[in-house]
Formats: sequence, structure tokens, C-alpha cells
Amino acid sequence: MTSNRFCVFCGNPPEKKNREHILPQWLIELTGDPKRVVNFGTNFRDGRTIRFDWLNFCVPACESCNTEYSDLEGRAKSYVLTLLDRGALTSNEYIDFMDWMDKVRVGLWIVYHFIQGNPTNIQPSFHIKSRISQKDRMIAIYPIEGDGVGLNAFGTESLVFHSQPSCMGLRINNILIINMSSDFLFSARCGFPFPKSRFTRLDGENPYMMHTSDFSIARKIKHPLIRKPIIKPSIHLYQPIMGRSLGKRFQSDFMGDYNSFDSYLAKHTLPPYPSGKGILYFQHLDRVEPIYDINEPIEFQTCTGIHSKPMYSLVRQVYEFQNYIYKKKDI
Repeated sequence: MTSNRFCVFCGNPPEKKNREHILPQWLIELTGDPKRVVNFGTNFRDGRTIRFDWLNFCVPACESCNTEYSDLEGRAKSYVLTLLDRGALTSNEYIDFMDWMDKVRVGLWIVYHFIQGNPTNIQPSFHIKSRISQKDRMIAIYPIEGDGVGLNAFGTESLVFHSQPSCMGLRINNILIINMSSDFLFSARCGFPFPKSRFTRLDGENPYMMHTSDFSIARKIKHPLIRKPIIKPSIHLYQPIMGRSLGKRFQSDFMGDYNSFDSYLAKHTLPPYPSGKGILYFQHLDRVEPIYDINEPIEFQTCTGIHSKPMYSLVRQVYEFQNYIYKKKDI
């Protein structure tokens, strides 16, 4: 089902090639018959419905790259089992779990290029290794009533996701996880540096690359972190992440940070300073709570009454946020 041209992790020709299950085997086995045949959308070149079993949903990978991420897979399995039981994870564990969600989201983006026939002729300019923990990211977790068993990826089949792997949903048995990640998605509202101007050139020098300028920083938190409404989840976490600067323009080597030391960023980023990786922020209905203690357990909140919504309403948000982020990419 896949091309053999590059490793999904590093983008190079695979060395000692093996197969990487983007949705890992432990997750497939946890959610039903691992040999079940499912639909994966449409091949836009020939119009056929894409159908095959979960065990063949895999891509080429270097043996060393696959091994490098095996520990993350093991930790992710323990996190998922905890979440299915509505247990608490620490801030540090959620950050690690977001790394796994980055891995899955970018991996699915690459896989769908293959199986959909690459309708927009995009050649991936980044792969899993170069995308994990590199951009603002968010996770929202919704409990699903009942004891249903199943695995669904939502939004990964859309052409918007094909163009920009910014938002997806992952249903694992009795939870739905919505994951978003994009450049400067909410940095400004977390008090982090952000560009007042950014745009993407479609041709000329560095085509399809984002160009930024005129950075500013407010050093204060604004509620809500994303101004588009979202249905209340049980877990609602945001992590701003500063991008690396390629030149010497910024003293900390992170985009927008002109100072060698910034007390606000030092307080609101993970040690050692400067790491560029923000602490987690919990978005409540009425406020934003920065979580300074990375070992603090984060408990599931209840979603009852007006906050309890049907599955289709929760899933619809994935596609709405895909369009929202796509429209925000040039400001």
C-alpha cells in the first residue's frame, strides 16, 4: 500500500527497512479484531474506496528509527490505559503523550498521501522526527458513554488535512481525543512571542515556507486561548512552543525572543532555560490555569448537562477547526 522511497521518521531512504504501524499494534488489538477490514476514505485518482485491514496500515521505516521510538510507544500505551479508566496523568506525562499524538498525526498525514493518490502533488518537507514538539499544540479529551470498542481517526481523510496536518480526532474505545498543532496557534494568548505578520509564498525563493516578521510579546495570559468556541472536554490542555531561529537575530535562538533572559518566559517554559517549550495551560470555562508543577496530577473533569454532547457534535469540531486553522495560516 505504500511507497518505499523514504522512512516515515527521518525522510531518508530506509536503512535495514522494516514496517512502522502508524496506529500501533497494541492500539489495534486494544480496540477490536486486529484483522478487521475498514474504510480509509477515497483514492482521489481513481475514485475507489480505500479498504484494507488494520495490520496492513503501515509504512516503511529505518530499523534504528523504529527502535528509537519504541519506548515512547510503551509509555503511550500506559497513558491510554489510564485515560480509558478516567485516571489522572501528570503534566509531564501529558507532554509526553502529546509527543505521541504528534507522531501519530504526522504519520497519518504521510500515510494518507500514499493511499489517497496524492491529489495535490505535495511532497512532504518534514517527517515525524522533525515535527514532534515543534509547534503550538493542544489536546482535548472527551469521555464517551458506554463500553463500546473501536478505533477511528477523524479528519485525516480530508483535503484540508492533506494540505496541512493541523487537526485530527482519534476515538479509542470510550474516549475521543482531539489534537491540534500549528505555528503560533495560541502563542500570543499565552504571553509568548508571535509575529504580527506572516505569509506563505507560493513561488519564488523558499516556496510554501512561512515567512514571519515584526515579532511582539505581551507577557500575559488571555482567556480563552483559542477564540473559536469548543465544546467543554474533560481534559483541555495547551502547550505553546517557540520555534528555533536559524540566524543570530534572536539572542535566545528562539523566534521572537530578543533577550538573553526573559523572566516571563523562564517562568512559563520547561527547564532548562531556554528550552522554548512552554508549560501546560488548562483551559477552563471561565479562566486559563497555567500548570507550573510538571508532576501535578491532572484530574478528569465531568461533562454533564449542557456540556454533554452527542458524538457527531464532538467529531464535527475536528473539521471546523481544520478550516479555522487553515484560514489563519496567513495573517
